[in-house]
Amino acid sequence: MNTLPIPNQKAPIAQVKGPDGKTLGFAYIISPWSNWFQQFSQAAPAAVDVSASSPFTANSNGTLFLIGSAAIMLIRGSTTINLAGASVVIPISIGDTVSWVGGAVNFLGA
Repeated sequence: MNTLPIPNQKAPIAQVKGPDGKTLGFAYIISPWSNWFQQFSQAAPAAVDVSASSPFTANSNGTLFLIGSAAIMLIRGSTTINLAGASVVIPISIGDTVSWVGGAVNFLGA
């Protein structure tokens, strides 16, 4: 599927007219709406193999898939959460760090 680029954010999306039909101004898309609409016009990022990169610090929002790890720790700010298990799916945010021992790991960016 081909994707189209998002239009220039300064391009109006609608023309606002008064009761007499005269143009009063224009309506524009603002954040966070422009960010939300981008998901429909941009291809999803490719999966990234990070199995040799413990610890992994996210530089974008996404989901980390860990399979067969002996120990898994999610660090968000000053909080550390033990996520040990056979297979784990971890939604992560920018700046989160995940460390693990063994297993296969892939990251799907948002």
